[in-house]
Amino acid sequence: MRVAPPVSMSRGWSLLFIAVAIGCAPPDAKDVVHPLESTLGTAVPAAFVSAVAMSVLGGRTSPCATVVTPPGAAGQQVRVDIHLGPGCPMPFDGERNGTLVVTGMWTPQLATFASDFTQVEQGDRELLVLKIAVMTVVPRDTHLLISYVQQDVETRMDGSTSAGLQQTAWVVDVDTRGTPDPTDDILTVSGGDQSLFAMTGARSQADVTQVAVGNAVFHAKCRRNPSEGIAAVQRAGTAGGGMLLFTFHSACDGRADVTGALSPYGLMLGQSVPLDFLQ
Repeated sequence: MRVAPPVSMSRGWSLLFIAVAIGCAPPDAKDVVHPLESTLGTAVPAAFVSAVAMSVLGGRTSPCATVVTPPGAAGQQVRVDIHLGPGCPMPFDGERNGTLVVTGMWTPQLATFASDFTQVEQGDRELLVLKIAVMTVVPRDTHLLISYVQQDVETRMDGSTSAGLQQTAWVVDVDTRGTPDPTDDILTVSGGDQSLFAMTGARSQADVTQVAVGNAVFHAKCRRNPSEGIAAVQRAGTAGGGMLLFTFHSACDGRADVTGALSPYGLMLGQSVPLDFLQ
């Protein structure tokens, strides 16, 4: 014989489900999306300045670049100034004025560049990146392969112990289309970064953020978002964590689709989130 559950238990479960449903609001994904914005917001300007510098140092004319220090004796550092304006826009939305400075060592087969973005006048919005050091650029027919690897370690002792570790490694394939015009380039970004912060003392804390990008393609007519590829951002720490998997779509709308999610971001599955490469 089938026995119905007690009425009080059924009501209890009903109230629990209602309470959970009311409390299930989508969390703010900004902390997870921002590391992805930072990675792509650095890789794309790096590709832009590298492509312009390689073109003008190779002898092509440019509407926006000036060779301040040309290639000379072996070991001599070169310098290229890139003047932003209507004829030479930044690869992200919005007009920018100012000068990007590229320095480093150059040969037609290999270059190592550093770039300074601090002279760019942003108005009320700024690029996420200020300086990029030690980019390696290798030409391959009409393509440029730009790689960047960096590891920073920081520790402090002040009544407690803290440590920070930042590891970054990515590669950008720049299809120049065989022209000196940077606005028609197609950029493909792969790689990512990992950061760790740990602190012990009166309050112990440990946080890890990992970003992985696979073949994120920025087409020439859209720099608001990648139009192909995937990316994942994962956070873990003493205060909790979560993961989002992004798929990039062809629409140039400045957004990315959430196609995978782990707690507490499960309710964002199937949504699209805005991407912003300026701050």
